[in-house]
Amino acid sequence: MKKTIKFAVIISALCAPVQAFAVTGNVIFNADVNNTCVITIVDAGIMKGNVGLTQLSSENAGGQAGLATVATTSAAYSVNVNAPTAFSTFPVGGAATSFAAKYSTTGASVYTNQTAANPLAIGTTNVQVNLAAIKATGSFPTGTYAATVVLRCE
Repeated sequence: MKKTIKFAVIISALCAPVQAFAVTGNVIFNADVNNTCVITIVDAGIMKGNVGLTQLSSENAGGQAGLATVATTSAAYSVNVNAPTAFSTFPVGGAATSFAAKYSTTGASVYTNQTAANPLAIGTTNVQVNLAAIKATGSFPTGTYAATVVLRCE
């Protein structure tokens, strides 16, 4: 009989519900957010001559502004353009006397016909860059011309 009782106790213990205890763990998340400004050139600009060929400009008939996007993750940046000081490619006698660059923006930041630095808002700003090359005396001769405007995010 003692064996029967022992056996019954063992069976009862084995069949008794097992109590589960909750266990927790902490999942930690980290993030680094860096201030970034990314410029993507979408299209090169095209300069065309005026009637007297004393000016080559992206704003003359048939010309086209250069297009870029500027994406920022912080309002700590400004946009600006630097006009070239000379053509990188030009025919003999085709050197310009002066250059003028300006920009207009849409999207996160909106500016029109700017020549100085302006603050950028967080997000994507579309930038149209225009360039004019002016010849003080004479006219631009026939040939191929190239110049680079530096678009700055600083």
